[in-house]
Order: sequence, then C-alpha cells, then structure tokens
Amino acid sequence: MAKRIIRGKFLFPVFLSLSILFIDIAFHSSEIHAEDTETTPPIATTFRSKEKHTRDMKVALEEEISTEAIWFGFDEEVAIATRHETPVGKAPSIVTVITAEEIKNLGYRTFVELLRVAPGFEILKSGDFGGVFPTVRGLTGSEHVRIMINGHFVNSPFGGAAFILFDDFPVENIKKIEIIRGPGSAVYGENAFSATINIITKDAKDVDGVRVSSGYGSFDTYEENIVFGRTYGKVNISGMAHYRQTTGFDGIVEEDSLSPAPFSQAPGKIQDGRQEYDLNLRVTYKDIYVEGLYINKNQGPFIGPQFALNDETDLESNYVFVETGYKKTFHEKFTLKPRVYYDQFDNNYYVESLPEGATVPLGDVNGDGIPDFVTYPDGLIGNGIATQKIVGTEIPFDYELFDGNVLTWGFEYRLINQTNVHFSSNFDTVTLAPKDFSESPDFIKETTRRIWAVYMQDTWDITDTLNLTLGVRHDQYSDFGGQTSPRAGLAWAFMKDAALKLLYGEAFRAPNFVELFTDNNPAIQGNGDLDPEKIKTYEIGLSYQFNKHVTSSMNYFYNDIEDLIVLRDMESNQNIRQYENFGNARVQGIEAETKVNIIKDNYVFMNYSFQHSEDNDGNDLPFVAKHKGNFGVNVHYWKYINTNLSTFVSGRRSREGDDPRSDLPAYALLNLSVIGKGFFKTMEVQGTVFNLLDKDYSDPGPISIPDDFPRPERTFFVGLSYQF
Repeated sequence: MAKRIIRGKFLFPVFLSLSILFIDIAFHSSEIHAEDTETTPPIATTFRSKEKHTRDMKVALEEEISTEAIWFGFDEEVAIATRHETPVGKAPSIVTVITAEEIKNLGYRTFVELLRVAPGFEILKSGDFGGVFPTVRGLTGSEHVRIMINGHFVNSPFGGAAFILFDDFPVENIKKIEIIRGPGSAVYGENAFSATINIITKDAKDVDGVRVSSGYGSFDTYEENIVFGRTYGKVNISGMAHYRQTTGFDGIVEEDSLSPAPFSQAPGKIQDGRQEYDLNLRVTYKDIYVEGLYINKNQGPFIGPQFALNDETDLESNYVFVETGYKKTFHEKFTLKPRVYYDQFDNNYYVESLPEGATVPLGDVNGDGIPDFVTYPDGLIGNGIATQKIVGTEIPFDYELFDGNVLTWGFEYRLINQTNVHFSSNFDTVTLAPKDFSESPDFIKETTRRIWAVYMQDTWDITDTLNLTLGVRHDQYSDFGGQTSPRAGLAWAFMKDAALKLLYGEAFRAPNFVELFTDNNPAIQGNGDLDPEKIKTYEIGLSYQFNKHVTSSMNYFYNDIEDLIVLRDMESNQNIRQYENFGNARVQGIEAETKVNIIKDNYVFMNYSFQHSEDNDGNDLPFVAKHKGNFGVNVHYWKYINTNLSTFVSGRRSREGDDPRSDLPAYALLNLSVIGKGFFKTMEVQGTVFNLLDKDYSDPGPISIPDDFPRPERTFFVGLSYQF
C-alpha cells in the first residue's frame, strides 16, 4: 500500500513539470512574436510610426489568441453550482465545463464517452445487462451521480440511475456539459452524491437553422440526427430528432457461469446490440418555456443476469418528460422561477436468465437428501413490466439583499407512483419449479413515494475578492424519513487570476425502489428499513491563470461515507441476498488539470487524478483505479482541417474482497479525430478512430466467470453533416 501512495506522489511532480514546460513554451512563443514586430528606425518620426504599428500588431495578435481557457472555462459562467450564473472561479464547487467546440473536436459520439475526459471519471460496463456505470472519486455506481437535462432531474426512481437511458445520448445537440465533482445535495437533493452533471442543449440562437448529420461506424453502427433552432419574433423553437442502431461489440466470452455444462452457450459472443430514438423540443415565449424529451431504447442482454450467455433477452425502456416554467424579475432584485413537470418511465424487460436446455439443481425438494435437478427446455424466462410516474413542482426565489449578496430559497414537491407492475414467467418464483408461461406474483411492489423539500442559500461577495456561500436543504421522504444537507464554500481571489476555494458539503443517496421493494425473487430481496447513504466531503482547490495561454487547477478532497447499501447473504437463508446498510468508506485524492491555449483552436489539455479509497477494514474499494489521467492535443493547422489526438489512461483496478484473482492491469486508450470543413459551403466531414493502437483491455467480471469482459478493439466512425 505504501508503495502505491509513493508512486502517486511521484507522478504529481511529473505532471507539474509538464505544465511548467508548456507555460515556458507559451511564454517564449509570445516573446518571439513580439521580437518579430520591432525594428530600430533612423529618425524619431519613423520610430513613433513604427511604435504605433507595433502596438497595432500586438493588439491584433492578442485578439487572435484565445483568452478563454476552454478546458476549465476559467472565464465561463456556470449555473450548476448555485442555480444562477456564477463565474467558475468563485463557484462553491469543483466544476468542470466541457464545451460544444471541445465535444466536436474530440469526436466522441455519446454523452457517456465524453465523461472520460473529466478528471477522476472512468466508465465501466456491467456483465449482467451491459449497463455502463462510472467510477468517480473512489465510488462505483451510476446511482451516485445525479444527471440533469437543462436542470431537469432524469434519474429513475426504479434503480436510482440515469445511465441506462442516457449512456447513448447524442452529442450534436449539446451546448455544454457542467460537472460538479463532489456533493451537491444542499442544492439538488437526492443522488447528488459523488457528482452532479447538467447537460445543456443548444437553443435557437446556437443553431439558427437546421443541421442534418449522418454516420456509419464499426459493428454496423448507423446514426442519423437532426438539430433545429429558429426564432420567430418572440418565440424561440429548438430541438432534435435522433436515431441510432448498432449490433454492438461482439467480443467472445470463453466461459460463462454455466461452463462446462453442455447447455452453456460459451464460448459465444456478447449480445450488445442497441436501438434508440430520441426526440427533444423546447419552445420559449418571452419569460415562459415548455420543454419535452422522449427516449425509446431497446437493447440486448450483453451476457445475462446470471452471467450465462443467452440470445433471447430484450430490454425495452421508454422515458418521457414535459416541463413548463416561468422566469420573471421584479424591480431588478427579486426573481421568481416556478416550474411544474411530469416524468414517466416505462420498463418492459423480457429476460432469459438461463438458455434453452439448462438443467439446474433445485435443492432437496423431496426431502431424501439428494439434490433434485430440473430442465428448462425453453430456458428460464421472465417478463417484468413496471411504470414510474412523477408529478412535481418547484418554486425557487432569488432576492438581491444588497449589491453582491443573493439569497436563494425554494420549495419542491415530488409525487412518485410505481404502478402497472406485472410479471410473467415459466417458473415458480419461490421454488423455481418449471410451469407454463403465465402470470406470476409481482417481482416488485407497487408503491407511492412523496418527497417535499425546502432549501436556502446565501451567496455573498464580502469583498471584490472574497465570496462566501452558505446553504442547507431538507428533504422529507414518506418511505424512509428525512435528510438534511448543509454546505459551505469560501472562494478567495488572493491575487490576480488566482482563486483559492475551501469547501464543505454533505450529500445523500436515497434507497431506490429496487433496493426497498424487490419481492417474490428467489435470489434477491428488498429491505424496507434501509437508510440513505450519506457522505461528508472536505475540499481545498486552487486555480490559476498564468497568462493568456495557460490555466491550471488543483484540488484535494476527503470523503467520509456512511451506510453504504450493499447486497449481503441473509442469515436465515444463505441462498438469498438482501439489501442492507453495511459498512463505511473513506476516500481521499488529488485532481489536477491544465489547459494550454497556444493560439486560436490550437490547444493542449491534460488532467491527472489520484484516488485512494478504502473500507472500514482498510481494503481498497473494488474497481477503482488509483491513477487516472487524460492528455490531448488539438491542432487546427489549416482552415479546412482540425485534428484532435487524445489519450485516456487508467491504472490498476482492485477487485471485490472475495475475488482471488489479481488486480485488473492498467491500460491506455488513444483516440484520433479529424474534421474537414469549409470545402463545400457548410458541410463538415468527421472521422474518428477509437483505441487507435488496438489495445487489449477488459472490464471486471464476477467471480463466477474465470475471465473478465473484453472491451472493443480498434473501432471507427465516419460522419457527414450539413447546415441549412
């Protein structure tokens, strides 16, 4: 353990040395430009003329060089930290902003791929249904990350996560992504645990017309997209229509959990095919807006719920939300922003847990001391259906008490109904004995959850260089009680272009419906007595803009986590696992990032994260790499061509405590994206190669499978877009 920590300490000076190197390059390049513009004229009038000419050239050069630190958005204003626009430098959170220009240059096709460039994020894939989940700040699980679209909360109350629906969310309509690393429950409530992400879509002014794009990539991936935006007087209309289909990565699983049984389909291919439709529409008229989103997604089983290869599973998810709101400012001091919304999640999961011909032991059914075996000619099949409906309202207020002091307070109410629960199967849900496919007892309870919340925040510019933010929120749940989340942030611009942040925050993650209400399941049971997971975070951050070329930031965090929700064997029946609050964890780490803007559209970015996470017994938390980093270069050397080369690096990842296998090895992925534009009017062509060096790497598999899950080799995507 000590050697690992020392190694992390050694890498950090290397990172700083690289930063200093690029600072030196940028500084000397500006000196060279200046020297090229100066001469020594023979007479005073010529000297004054030359001096004026030199000043004009310097001004032109300064205008040409980008003064905005694109990677960090040092001059960027963000709303995610305080609910109103705040400069990143004094936002009471550690914030990363990914802009539309960066998104296009990187060449990534989906929202979840973009998260890899944020400090501390790594994206893994589960083996049962192939759902993706992030690791961030030492914790795994998408239920610990709150996702919003234009401020609208989209995590499902069923499983607590948003990634099953939003992992393939298209990037063409994204204006920017704002990311808080660390707790955000004092502002947003549930699930704002280890990170909060707000996807901001393009509005009418950003698009000003219609942009059509189409593309093709590896694994027969087809993608069609229309983004539109237009202003008609005081009415603004914007949105998108998107379609994506792919057979998905088809890597070979040599052995599954049934091997070497003759009915096992191993060795066989992973089933990772997906098909998705997305529709988004936003209409604004003066101070009123209406927005809607619809997603329909079908996907295969990847491997399957028992880590047994099968070819019959189909997982269909439908999601829709509609929100309308109003923003009005009175007397330039009081701002009212009420909104009402409706969400609906429809899940229809047809699952083949075991393949055709599977024969499994059911235990000593006859009481003769001999295990009884049963064969399922059509496989072990279940079809679960459930719907979650949400009706909510929020009424926030901003009031400027005096110049530089904004008081925010608000009220929110959410009514969540889980209904339309049905389960059909070809087996008895208690004994697993085979039967004709028919209605079975519900796999999860129908339930109602009511949440009301009140919050207050005071943002105060004590001086021109010192900002204090204090906030607190209380959420009251009808099914497990209440939770109060405070936070405090002090931002101090102690010198020009530098800011120091001292932050404290608490957050919680509410138990989801699966954890609370799973029922009639022979393997897993819910637990209605669960408490929320809780976290306390201490942070100190430093950001500095060295000059017009270089911006850097570094921060240290410490997380104290309690009441983690895990699956454990029941004492009364070792064959059934139940969700319980069991164990605490501690995570500390360092995050550093640097952006070097050499000249317009030519930049270098890099970030590095060290994360040390351990449970009560001092064991590493599973699947968390201690070292992660990104390094990339964007070169726009010709007005028609832009090239972006980026690398993601992950260190060794530990396994679960009872897994005797060695840690997963480190790996690095190199991606190359090339954009051709301006050749023909507003047409652009983009080609991206992912995993350029064809690196072999895997995501962690369960102990029941000898090998880990293979991940894609070298892949490509080529797209064409045209602006009308």
